Amino acid sequence: MSLFQPSPIIPFHLHFVGIGPQRTGTSWLNQLLRCHPALCLPQGTIEPMFFDRYYTHGLARYVSHFSRRQPDHRCGEISPTYFDVEPVPERIYQLNPACRIIINLRNPISRALSLYRHHLSKGRVKGSFRQAVTHMPRIIAAGRYEQHIPRWLDVFDPAQITFVLLDDIKRKPEVVLRRIYRFLGISPIDLPEAAYDKINGMMMPRFPGLARLAARWVTRLQAGGFYQFIELGKRLGLKRVVYAGNRQNAPRLSLDDQNWLLATYEADIAFVENLLKRDLTTWRLIEKNNYLTPDT
Repeated sequence: MSLFQPSPIIPFHLHFVGIGPQRTGTSWLNQLLRCHPALCLPQGTIEPMFFDRYYTHGLARYVSHFSRRQPDHRCGEISPTYFDVEPVPERIYQLNPACRIIINLRNPISRALSLYRHHLSKGRVKGSFRQAVTHMPRIIAAGRYEQHIPRWLDVFDPAQITFVLLDDIKRKPEVVLRRIYRFLGISPIDLPEAAYDKINGMMMPRFPGLARLAARWVTRLQAGGFYQFIELGKRLGLKRVVYAGNRQNAPRLSLDDQNWLLATYEADIAFVENLLKRDLTTWRLIEKNNYLTPDT
């Protein structure tokens, strides 16, 4: 049986996928879409990461995350690691050529800084920003919008793709969310209170070694499909113990790093401006964005 022929006993249709990249407001979107009664998002895990990390495990594992789906549900998921992985668009297309794709975007400079801090808090990298990028080039590479967005536009009809800017989420979350409801073909609902929660906030861990160990075990549990143990740890408050740090400990960019990133991402900023027909001059203003300050 083909990978894309699920058992007739368990009919499954993937209606939409949010593909990231990381640190662009995907967690906010994931949380809010879970509040809509017409949608079914994965249970047992927030981000299944099937189409990149666990694709070889087979479709049955993926479908099992949607065990609570009803006949009238629209099934979908948000996995921010999909955006820059070359085979993923075609894999999703094979499952459903009509699938709708949500791409979150953020100033690539602040996104890179935020992702660096994220990996640092998990113990995956250490040292300065440049040292971390050398160890984990994806901190920079995942923000190369000019390289990765055309890959999705080549596979899917542009009408099946919508873009969500973090700037817009922060300014008018209700407008963004209702636009996504329309894109997914579902009726609007009263805006959940979580829509106004702080987005992409971060605290550095109180115990870096413990954070590193926890991150490794979470990865292993995810690979084995033991999501129930991850959720149990969250309910027990283990994450709060590990990450109850001080926001002021978050590292900042040097002026040289800011200028380097601005030069690195100029073509990507220009690409998004042309694609969305929007003026994103503010993304280039180092003084206005103040990347020397703690993450927001």
